[in-house]
Amino acid sequence: MPADLDDLFTALGRQADTLPLAGAERARERGRQRRTRNRAALAGLAVLLVLTGAGLAVTRDRHAEPILPATTPARVRGLAPVGEPPRLAEGRMWNNARISGNRVIGFSTIEGGGHETVAVDASTGATLWRLSSSDSYFRGVAATAEAVILLRELNVASGEIDAPQDRILYFHDPATGTERWKLAYTDDDRLVLHEETLVRLINTTGVTEAYDLASGRRLWSAPGGADRPVLMSGMATEADGREFGSGNDALFDPSTERAYPYSDNRLVQLTGKGRVVIRDIRTGKVRSRIQSRVSSAAAALASPRWEGVMEITAYEGTVYLTETIENGFQLGTPTQVFPPSQGTWSWTHFVPCERERVCVLEQQGEREARLVMIDAATGTVLRTTGAVPGSGVASMRDGRIMMSFGGNGGTALYDPNGQAMYSDNGFGGFLDDGNVLTLTQDAGDRKYTARGVSTIDYKKSKLGVLPEVSGRCDWDETVLTCPAGRELRIWRFTR
Repeated sequence: MPADLDDLFTALGRQADTLPLAGAERARERGRQRRTRNRAALAGLAVLLVLTGAGLAVTRDRHAEPILPATTPARVRGLAPVGEPPRLAEGRMWNNARISGNRVIGFSTIEGGGHETVAVDASTGATLWRLSSSDSYFRGVAATAEAVILLRELNVASGEIDAPQDRILYFHDPATGTERWKLAYTDDDRLVLHEETLVRLINTTGVTEAYDLASGRRLWSAPGGADRPVLMSGMATEADGREFGSGNDALFDPSTERAYPYSDNRLVQLTGKGRVVIRDIRTGKVRSRIQSRVSSAAAALASPRWEGVMEITAYEGTVYLTETIENGFQLGTPTQVFPPSQGTWSWTHFVPCERERVCVLEQQGEREARLVMIDAATGTVLRTTGAVPGSGVASMRDGRIMMSFGGNGGTALYDPNGQAMYSDNGFGGFLDDGNVLTLTQDAGDRKYTARGVSTIDYKKSKLGVLPEVSGRCDWDETVLTCPAGRELRIWRFTR
């Protein structure tokens, strides 16, 4: 059934595509590599297209588009539709769209129970395979290049709010749709999705188990012990796309979250007594241990349910611990707690913005905000700049930060000096090192205007107008896909 518009905005706002900070030469090299890969796919596409076809609503402004200079990476200038969109029967709608390699995965719930899932070739629009089930209740789909993952909840109507919810993850082959394996667990367990491995931390026992993502074969298991792990994270790197600040991940709520599998082999765990343990994610071997000095770690983790109490984030070798406090949150590393905000200011969001540096969004009320960069090694504040108020998710590329707040919060794009260079009232995220995508409802109806914003000169260009969006969109550097009511829409970016 169609979601309430405010809920839809909230779900749509939790989107970003992130590759953290790197040097300028590295960015130029990545740009050269990407241009080489993309030339074949983009050859023959018009720079600016008016999208037409049955039910297709992509339009152009009547005013002449500005002539924008060429950039590296190439500037995104338009959208081109891919094939005929798969359509559902009257009264049904697509709920999610995901990208798995060169495939788009569409997901639709069926009233009364069950789901329909379809895989579409992202270059031609041809349907590759289709799955359906009458079993209830399937919450959504997560997708990586190596797996299509369906989440089923078993005791939704139990009425016991605090009771752990039984779940099953079904892992399918992206090429054929064939079910490879499945995993039963509860929503009190912790999961980490690696590009080759799935790790589960069992809440009731503290046991950690790792499985091969393709086959489901158990790779290793580690007992909980006297000081058992309670929180777990992968290690994000410059090579990973990742969003920070959603509070969930794609395996907890695939209806709103995008899957960002880790590529680094380090698994980071925090024990009940505040000890940080780093393991090899493929073998389970302990690489290092360090006792956390976060003063309230043990007390905060004494609760049998860890939801909302504390989180662990790891980026390029630095581990960050966050604890919810009355006025926002407290942030630190295993060896220190950063000086908190002062007076009526409160920390509302943070994102690792360089190796051993973290950027914190600090707000005073609803109208004032500033961005604070902190040296993670010393806790020293390096700079403070004005910011756009809001709370959502953040992504990073080459020193630039993109905030996507969702709802009525809008977006904010910051340059490497922490200055806000662009903002609007939509949601969005990075496409590549040189382009940001934003989607806004300019006309006050259910259509969305797509814009490309350059991270080089911060000039915007209207790409087109999308029809009604009925769930979470997904994108990468070549493709945008959205559930649009009964139709699953796919576009390729033109440059």
